[in-house]
Parts: sequence; C-alpha cells; structure tokens
Amino acid sequence: MCSVKNKTTMKIENLDEFLREIGRVELLSEEELELLKAVKEKGPDCDELERLCWASMRFVVSLSNQYQHRGLSIEELIGVGAEGLKKAALTYDFDNNPKFIQYAVSVMRQCLEEAIAEK
Repeated sequence: MCSVKNKTTMKIENLDEFLREIGRVELLSEEELELLKAVKEKGPDCDELERLCWASMRFVVSLSNQYQHRGLSIEELIGVGAEGLKKAALTYDFDNNPKFIQYAVSVMRQCLEEAIAEK
C-alpha cells in the first residue's frame, strides 16, 4: 500500500493553477540530501518533507502524465505520484540505494500502477 498520511497530502482543485504554482517553486540542487536526512530523522510531519515534495512536483507531474487514460484523472495520478514520492523519501536507504531520484521513480511507478489496478 502506498499511502503516507501527513500534512502534505494533496487534493488538486484547479489543475492549471496548480501547474502555475509548482512552476514557481525553486528546484533542489545539493539541498536534496540534507532534506532526505532531515526527513529520516524527523519523520513524515516535518517541513523538510514538504519542501522536498514541492520542489520535486514537476517531476511527479511528468511521471504521472505517462499513466493517463488508464482510469484515473491526471489530478488523481498526481496525488498518487506525490504519495509515492513521500513514501520514497521516508523509506530511502542512504547506504543501499542508488540516487534518490532513481529510487523515487520505482516507488512512484509502483504506487501509480497499484492505484490504477485498484480502480
């Protein structure tokens, strides 16, 4: 199950407005590793997880677009993808995983495929 409950759970009411908003969010550079360490230390209700998710949301949208026309709306897919990203951040193992984004893609894909199968 891919669900991660925390304050960043999203519901998109206006897709165009949401896309404009995430387009204004500053992307991460070297900050990603520090955010991941803070998430590991503080858990799912920390501000660092929210920052990591918002900074990665354009990527989540891009990946979610690949799953369109399979029974879920793009808004639902983005929400599921965001949950997958949160799960990846919370379960990332610094010692045994490749770069975070590679790990996050596999977790998000799994969550998206599970959500489509459940629909």
